[in-house]
Amino acid sequence: MSHFDATRDEVLALPFHRACELSVAHAEAGVCHTRFPVNAFTRNPAGALHGGIVYALLDVTCFLAVMTQLAEDQHAVTIETHTSMLRAASDGEQVEIRARVDRLGRTLAAMRAEVFALGEDGRERLIATGSVTKAVLSGRKR
Repeated sequence: MSHFDATRDEVLALPFHRACELSVAHAEAGVCHTRFPVNAFTRNPAGALHGGIVYALLDVTCFLAVMTQLAEDQHAVTIETHTSMLRAASDGEQVEIRARVDRLGRTLAAMRAEVFALGEDGRERLIATGSVTKAVLSGRKR
């Protein structure tokens, strides 16, 4: 099992991520797409996707994107994140977060992501954008 596969499995097994029904839809070098439904756990009292869920899962998706490029003895921790909510996603819709690594340096990684609501008709609506900066830590066996 690759370093990324082990990390992905560990991340997806966390109780919060299981409750969100988070899954990895796609991953390759410097890129990760995750999906989850707007459900009883991820929606707010108004029946729309909770912004805090987007904030948290955008950070997770960026983490997975950078982990596709890190060595086995490296790890990444968030030092800054920014999320802008643009519009709502409704109960029952699928949400996809598409993250990519813009720059990976020796000690810092910069990522950005877009969040889409996926309609049953196949159409996508951009609902949020965000950026994450992570510190890259070396010499740490996970």
